[in-house]
Amino acid sequence: MRNLKKWVALFLTIMMAISMVACGAPKDGGNSPVPSSGSSSGDSKDKLIIWTNLTAEAQAKVLQKQFSEVANEMGIEIEMVTVSFNDMYTKLATAVESNSIPDIMHTNFAGAAYLHSQDMIVGLDDVIDSVGRDDFISSYLRVLTVDGTTWGVPDWALHTSVWYRKDLFEAKGLKVPTNWEEFRAVAEALCIDEDNDGKTDIYGFPVPMHAVQVAPQTFYEFLYSADVYTFDPNTGEYVFGKSKEKATEVLDYMIDLYKKVSPPSATEWSWSEYRNALVEGTVAMTLDMGAVIGMAQSNNPDMVDKLGCFDFPGQNGVKPASFGSGYCFVASNQGSDAKVQLTKEFINKLYTSERAAERALSRPMFAFPSLYSALEIYKQDESVTLFQDEIATISDAFENSNWYWYGMENGLSQMSSQIEATTFFGEAIQSVALGMQSSKDAIDYIDQQLQEQLEIIGN
Repeated sequence: MRNLKKWVALFLTIMMAISMVACGAPKDGGNSPVPSSGSSSGDSKDKLIIWTNLTAEAQAKVLQKQFSEVANEMGIEIEMVTVSFNDMYTKLATAVESNSIPDIMHTNFAGAAYLHSQDMIVGLDDVIDSVGRDDFISSYLRVLTVDGTTWGVPDWALHTSVWYRKDLFEAKGLKVPTNWEEFRAVAEALCIDEDNDGKTDIYGFPVPMHAVQVAPQTFYEFLYSADVYTFDPNTGEYVFGKSKEKATEVLDYMIDLYKKVSPPSATEWSWSEYRNALVEGTVAMTLDMGAVIGMAQSNNPDMVDKLGCFDFPGQNGVKPASFGSGYCFVASNQGSDAKVQLTKEFINKLYTSERAAERALSRPMFAFPSLYSALEIYKQDESVTLFQDEIATISDAFENSNWYWYGMENGLSQMSSQIEATTFFGEAIQSVALGMQSSKDAIDYIDQQLQEQLEIIGN
């Protein structure tokens, strides 16, 4: 409980934290064998509390179905709670008062990093080995590993790509760009005045800058493609401050795109706005993690077969890294050893190939399963039939290139949740777009804020 109170206090310092909750004794790896089906913990009458941050109906429905199936197989009870990021503190406070801290958390990699930093989860290498370590895409495991221990079982990952109108590329005779100058030229060519009234009807490429998460997500795809990081991927040293000149150059390029090829209102755009713009045909390209496909299938089916994707190019052709993340299951270290083993058995049973594929397919082309065997099932589903080339491109990026979530270039780091819980990236980037300060001043401010976050988390 002392650890839990510490977490609540730290949670208050980051306000809108997306990080998730668990509680317990100091971590020790927790790598004891996964028990066989039918084990009993004796705690809470063999009931598991599971929290997930996936509030989209399609995803939550699949999770509830699978959790109920596994609970029936094990002869236990479960309670699934969907917790939106904005409601997290209220839910956490209620859980503390009612002694109903979740046993399992289904959260993003940043959430896992925060929980690990607060000593609230157990290592899950035994679960991974039981499922079959060789069936996991290795890069998914790498992200969740610290000091030789894997602190979450990866569920699925997402990759940032440029989603674009293939029909407009063909009509304009355009090729997939291979560097930043080519990308800018393509985006300019795709600014289209359809009715010749002197106004742009289709913009080439939006640069969304909503201050909550979206602005840093946009910026980090540009930063990584130019070899700029928060931490050195190899040593973990804070290096953004040493790369300010390069980061300024990157921001200058991004703002130039905004001024030339982006809807002016994109300074306030979040995920739904830029995705809907591509689906409805008011932009020709957008950075996205594939959610545009599900949106098009639901809202504008005629657009689906017109869409494709390619990797945002490296500044000079060679791309050092991309922006990406994913979701995982983590297990609380609270309660008895038997209770911890029960949570591990439950997680283990979620990792049949069929179940892993079903979870990812609840949001097709956005979520890519962590198991090779599940990916083969995934590729055969009718919801992704049109996108075999895109699946191959994205899968190759997961397996054979570098991809990071902001602040996690060297592995799990609480810096990621600090970036997501604050708005200084968005405020700085918006101010440059609106002509209120220079890119250099904005980067100096971002560096200052990042270093303050380092002091908060004690790195």
